Amino acid sequence: MRRLLAVMSVVVMVFVVSFPVMAANESAALVFPGLSFSGTTATCSLEVYAEHATDAIVATVKLKHGNSVVKQWTNLTDVGILDFSDTAGVSHGETYTLQVTLTINGSPYPVADVTRVCP
Repeated sequence: MRRLLAVMSVVVMVFVVSFPVMAANESAALVFPGLSFSGTTATCSLEVYAEHATDAIVATVKLKHGNSVVKQWTNLTDVGILDFSDTAGVSHGETYTLQVTLTINGSPYPVADVTRVCP
């Protein structure tokens, strides 16, 4: 009985101690990747609004056609807010994917790919 009580006490302490640490590492950033077309020009954009004005933001943006990288922008950095936009040449009727790799304060932040067909 004492052993069971000791084990349960340890389990409760682990949850109580680790939960605030996990919550402190979560980020509530707003992330808006964008891919649009005008003729044979693709506009790739990324807006990131970090939870705090002092949060360090680092991003890499890739425009891909299948497995080929059409254009890549690396080490896009800012603090608090990142606002990026640039263009790349594309072909009508082809499918393109915008991929974003993002870290906020050094922690990876997942961003869904954006896939569109150039009309």
